[in-house]
Amino acid sequence: MSFRKLGIWFLIAQAGGGTAWWCLLLAWPAMRVPFLAARAPDATLLAFSLADGVLFVGASAASAYGLWMRRRWAWPLLCVHAGAAGYAGLYCWTLVAITGGDGLLGAALMTPSLVVPGVLVWHLRPEIQTTC
Repeated sequence: MSFRKLGIWFLIAQAGGGTAWWCLLLAWPAMRVPFLAARAPDATLLAFSLADGVLFVGASAASAYGLWMRRRWAWPLLCVHAGAAGYAGLYCWTLVAITGGDGLLGAALMTPSLVVPGVLVWHLRPEIQTTC
């Protein structure tokens, strides 16, 4: 299987996982606790829902589709997604660091999304064509 196809499948799985995660958190509020700092209100987590829906889940799924269909816009959208995923992953690990371990489950779950989209951006970048 090619690196592009592996990337497409990762992005599809990531979009599906993000969707399932948010559905779980919205339907079952008790599941939010492992992803929050101690005594933090739910709003500190739920405030990410729109951004995650658009830039993490939506851009992941759209990038997968664009890469599958070999669309020119797929790589720039993948760059946007990689930035958003990297930001979210770094936020999760920072929460763990500054609280002494709160939110460790979220950070662990975000680790592949912190690394893989950036690797995909690098390896799937379009070839630069010069006209000199």
